[in-house]
Amino acid sequence: MPNTIATIKSITNSKYLDFIGVVLVVGVSVYLEYYKTTFDFNWDGKNYSFYLGYFSILNTCLSMMATRLVTKKNNIGNLISTCNTLLSGSIDYLLGNIGAILTYPVSFFGNYFAFRIWKKKQYLNAIDGIFFRNMAIGLLLSLVLNYIAFTTFSDKAIDWLLFFAIAIPAGISFGGTFNIGRMYPDNWINWQVYNLFKIIQNVMLMNIANTAKYVFYMFNAILGYITWKDDKAKQL
Repeated sequence: MPNTIATIKSITNSKYLDFIGVVLVVGVSVYLEYYKTTFDFNWDGKNYSFYLGYFSILNTCLSMMATRLVTKKNNIGNLISTCNTLLSGSIDYLLGNIGAILTYPVSFFGNYFAFRIWKKKQYLNAIDGIFFRNMAIGLLLSLVLNYIAFTTFSDKAIDWLLFFAIAIPAGISFGGTFNIGRMYPDNWINWQVYNLFKIIQNVMLMNIANTAKYVFYMFNAILGYITWKDDKAKQL
């Protein structure tokens, strides 16, 4: 068992896994020609096309690198996530997630505070009441903000399937982000559930780059959980 854990930790911290993740996203996006995706709009009487596919692939690669760095307990990952949240929210909004205009600022500040906390201290915490409190707050906040967005920023009737496909993973993300600062190993299980919801959501939004990313994240979350759990045991 010790040898198995050592092997898993070696894979988790490997730079090769970072490279594999990026190649997966870019490869799938190119193969399915997702990079050709554009967002057409009219401005001042003129028609424009925004190369949404290229920006989405770039955003996905940045997000993936941020997650891999956080898995390795590198605080630069939280900094990248903080900055990258603005681009992620913009892309999601253009793809149909109208709640992004209210929900992504929450993720922005959540990642920023995690970055500030990690600069002062990195201590792995055992699951406690704060963990569940943050999860409950995150889910409630997401439901409220998305409902406001769906009823205020759209003149269409609420698509409840899309609403819950967006609101539930956003709530899980809020709770998970609020818990990043306390570095719970069990938070990786939370991210695993989030990844599953995001795969479903991005299939519905036809964001191929993000779908490939979250498939990779499911694998990374398993490695992160095993690695952090072992590190927590050695910390005691």
